[in-house]
Amino acid sequence: MEGSGGYKFLEHVTDALVEAWGDTLEEAFAQAGQALFETMLDTKSVHPKANEEIQTIGHDEKELLYNYLEELLLLFEIKQLALGGFVVNSISPNQGEIRLKGKASGEPYNRIRHNGKVEVKGITYHLMEIEKHPGKVTVRFLLDL
Repeated sequence: MEGSGGYKFLEHVTDALVEAWGDTLEEAFAQAGQALFETMLDTKSVHPKANEEIQTIGHDEKELLYNYLEELLLLFEIKQLALGGFVVNSISPNQGEIRLKGKASGEPYNRIRHNGKVEVKGITYHLMEIEKHPGKVTVRFLLDL
C-alpha cells in the first residue's frame, strides 16, 4: 500500500526549511531523507544500483531525525553516493534510546548526470519540529546551505 507521504520546501531567507510528512513516523523520516537529497541533486535521475543499510539511534525523536539525516549526508560526502530511494523499516524504543533501521538506495554520484544543485553544509536543530496527529506525522528541519 502506498503511503500518503511527501515533502515541500518552506520559505527561508538563506537556508532550506523542509517539511516532510507521512502516515507514520517512519514514512515521515523516509520523506525527510528524500527531501535532503532533492536539495542536493535530482533524485529522479538516481538509479537504485546499491543499497545502504541505515541504523542510527537518538535519545529522543528530534535527535534521531538529526542523526538519521546526518548519516545520509555523510554517505553523500564520504562515499560520494547519490541516493534516491529511502525506506525506514522501524523506529522503536530500546533501553532508553530510540533506534531507527532502514535503507537507502542509489549509485555513485555524478554531478552532471544527477544535476547537482546546492551544497548542504549540515543539518541543524534550529526550527526542528515533530508533530504527531492521528494518521499523519509531520517533521520540519533546517538545512544549512
